Amino acid sequence: MLSKNIKELSLTDILNQVTRKTIRWCTPSLIPSASKIIDPYSSDISISYHALGYPSDPSGIFLRVYEEAAKAYSSDFTLFSVNGTSGSNFIVLRALSKQIPNARILAQRNIHQSFLAACEDYNLELKFLPAHIDKNLLIFKPNSINEYLKFLEKYNPDVLFLTNPTYEGLCLDLRTLVQKVREVKPNIIIFVDEAWGAHLNFSDGLPTSAMEAGVDICTQSTHKQGGALQQTSMIHVKGHRINKQILLNSYRHLYTTSPSFILLASMDSARLELQKRGKILIGNVLDLSMVELTDLKTRDSGVFDKDQTKIIVDVSQTGLSGYRVAKELEEKYGIIVESRNFNMILFLVPFQSNLIDAQITLDALKEIISNAKMVRRIQVPYPEINSNSQIYSLQSLDQNSFELIDMQDAKNRISAESIVPYPPGIPVTIKGEIISPRIIEYYLNFRNISEFKVNATDLTLNKILVVKQRILC
Repeated sequence: MLSKNIKELSLTDILNQVTRKTIRWCTPSLIPSASKIIDPYSSDISISYHALGYPSDPSGIFLRVYEEAAKAYSSDFTLFSVNGTSGSNFIVLRALSKQIPNARILAQRNIHQSFLAACEDYNLELKFLPAHIDKNLLIFKPNSINEYLKFLEKYNPDVLFLTNPTYEGLCLDLRTLVQKVREVKPNIIIFVDEAWGAHLNFSDGLPTSAMEAGVDICTQSTHKQGGALQQTSMIHVKGHRINKQILLNSYRHLYTTSPSFILLASMDSARLELQKRGKILIGNVLDLSMVELTDLKTRDSGVFDKDQTKIIVDVSQTGLSGYRVAKELEEKYGIIVESRNFNMILFLVPFQSNLIDAQITLDALKEIISNAKMVRRIQVPYPEINSNSQIYSLQSLDQNSFELIDMQDAKNRISAESIVPYPPGIPVTIKGEIISPRIIEYYLNFRNISEFKVNATDLTLNKILVVKQRILC
């Protein structure tokens, strides 16, 4: 059970006394056997130590470290980042905006908020594929390869962007997609947000990684499932379509001049351990995984494979919401899950997990569910997301033309903000889109759920920012 006085402790005390006692099925997935900094406070240093070189050149030791990482991840060129994949997405999209002015991007609808913000900032035109939602688990599913080919022909984009794996570990047949796309669009840049796939390259028991599939560039969250500390990320490049000099210039403009050498060392250490023992380490993780999501292999989506290090537990028939189950696991048992929604909870099996923790968690789940009263709970259908509902582009809206109104009065108005539940940070409403009645119903159902977190102008979702001008009846 977590301390009732946790809010009274300093963050340092919480990390020393509380978090280490929890059972964590969430990020970061850390490799216990990887080499570690013995005393971070005594070892930390800055780029003032010239003999080490500079991460953003890269030069000195960092040139070698990046080259070793490129070999490990099957890329031609690799960069380390300490701003998470959000920062890496900004670096890549800034570079693409310089390489291809006014670039057109075709993307899956389950984009991360960082990608959306970067497209707005760098004046990149964004078009979406149709969204596919699993109506029971309330999660995004990948698009089919045929959909990609159809919309590539329709929009003729310069860049194809996709998120693979999805937050829940669902994957499309990436290798086949790349081959098919190259047949019809040989010069298109394929960019993959592989935030949840930093481990894929090190096991035959996992889906194909972006670099193995032959994409041009990908971003990874090394801290999520790649074995490194929070905030770490890598950018991998393959082939000739990415202008590396433009990418480096973007990297130097957006990369902090005061990177944590602790974080950089953490990435290098994780890379080395995965290179040496990745198959064994990931094999141990897979042995702990208990649930497969085979029912998502349906005709209307492109689910081809699943990362089995993610476990989805469907609680829709228990009488409890996923929010309630996750809250009880945390408060009563000190068990932290990766995510939850009304109908499911998501477990990420990290490198540091073990059989004892797995058994404790299973017993806790059984106890919570067996004690549940079969009460009728609110049924919240995931809103139908219309990929053609965007009236304004991200860049065309004027801040002075916005107004904040009651959510219940926003039917058929144009949203002047993106509303982003997190985790995982995927927008349900995107700036410039029509606000449908089902979207409103969806948001209003969450107002009394404290565990539901959202990025929005009004965090209570009682109000929403809209365009003043009414253009729809």
